[in-house]
Amino acid sequence: MKKITLLLVIIFTFLFSTTSWSEWSYVSENVDGDKYYYDKDRVIKSGKYHYFWMLTDYLKPMGGEFLSVTRYTQLDCSIFRYKESSISSIIMIGEMTLRDEWKYPQPESILETLLNKVCEKHQ
Repeated sequence: MKKITLLLVIIFTFLFSTTSWSEWSYVSENVDGDKYYYDKDRVIKSGKYHYFWMLTDYLKPMGGEFLSVTRYTQLDCSIFRYKESSISSIIMIGEMTLRDEWKYPQPESILETLLNKVCEKHQ
């Protein structure tokens, strides 16, 4: 009986978590079938920066473990650079904090497409 109760608690936790209520906006898919999204309802503009969540759904588990990963991102649309401040996945407990460094997306990449969409739609 305890196992069934525990299983139901886990299922309902994932079904009704706050991230499941997000409005993920589909951006693109890469040649491997991985899909990229961002949470269009929680984009925050503060000064010259945009802050938002990105989601990557992998067709095959990344590193043999992760099926999806979310990243909290700071975006500077003026010179088109970004920082990822945290990454979480379904099987990781908690979040991983990253180095505080600016990055630039590769030209014609899905990441460039996603960042352009955030800059255009949330000015």
